[in-house]
Amino acid sequence: MIKVCVVAPFEPLRTGLAGTIGASEGVEVVAEAESLSDLPGHTVFREADVLVIDADAMLGTGRTTYAQLNEWLPELKVLFLGSRDDARNLTPDDLPAYMRLNTVGFLLKDGPVSRLVEAVRLVAAGTFVCETEMIRHILTRLSQWATYTEDSRNGQTLSERETEVLVMVAHGASNKEIAQELFLSEGTVKAHVSHIMNKLSLERRTDLVRYALTKGVVPISEDGAENNGNNGAASGQTNGQQRDAA
Repeated sequence: MIKVCVVAPFEPLRTGLAGTIGASEGVEVVAEAESLSDLPGHTVFREADVLVIDADAMLGTGRTTYAQLNEWLPELKVLFLGSRDDARNLTPDDLPAYMRLNTVGFLLKDGPVSRLVEAVRLVAAGTFVCETEMIRHILTRLSQWATYTEDSRNGQTLSERETEVLVMVAHGASNKEIAQELFLSEGTVKAHVSHIMNKLSLERRTDLVRYALTKGVVPISEDGAENNGNNGAASGQTNGQQRDAA
């Protein structure tokens, strides 16, 4: 008998998953949880053969929870359920933690019940499961980050103005704030950000922040001041992403 725990914040989804999986032959749902923070301290989750986790359960999970779960990772078999947007948001930075799991699977939520149940069985048996388009995305992102060097840019250097924009993006400035500081229109700033991303083969503002820090465009000070600026960049993206997205 395969013991399964279901983790999903949306109750109708959680109930539906538990009912569907639990109705399958040779599979038993032994516990349900609303979020990852419910897992630490409950041995029933550690005894499960497979954790089925909705990607939305990963949102807002605190560092303390991840630290508590960290010791479990080498023994966990997890099947993640997500949307195509979740797949696109998966980055190489996420992979080390996933790869520490005993077995991991990634499945889109819009598939048939038979695929879900079969994926649970495969993960329980120690088989890696992943949707084809997710594998393609992961490989694409890995190839982009693997070429994160000066040589890979094929001689496409940033202009002085583009460097100024990059520095301000790294400090968490929105397009509007950059435009005011450099006396440009927001449209011009947006175009600069887009050109910078194209030159560096990057996709998101967070990638620009990472590039600026790793390449020394924005120095990381020993007193942590730049780390605070980096946090501001993350916050700035969250609060201003819709109005300033490049």
